[in-house]
Amino acid sequence: MVADAECDHSEGTTIETSHSNGADRFLLTDDHRMLLQIRDTLYEGSWEDFIRDLEARAAGRPHVFELVPASDKMKATIAGHLRMISDMREWEAAQGRPLRPNERTPAGSS
Repeated sequence: MVADAECDHSEGTTIETSHSNGADRFLLTDDHRMLLQIRDTLYEGSWEDFIRDLEARAAGRPHVFELVPASDKMKATIAGHLRMISDMREWEAAQGRPLRPNERTPAGSS
């Protein structure tokens, strides 16, 4: 997991699978859940559309939504979110399934 000053990665739910391919654990924080919810709600589950919109926002081009005015801090937050999305996409590809915002640690896991 990539640490980022703009995104809190300190606490979350560790998602585990029965696979032992080196990518079987993933710390799903509130920031991850927020990004998953946005992906599923605004972009109909498409990481590609979400990423394209974030990159357009960072570049000052037209984009779907605007929560805060453009600033260096906003651009740093977008960069952190893009790294988090990259981590989640990598995990999803390794596991062969999408992460969901309501995902919980399987019973019996620590």
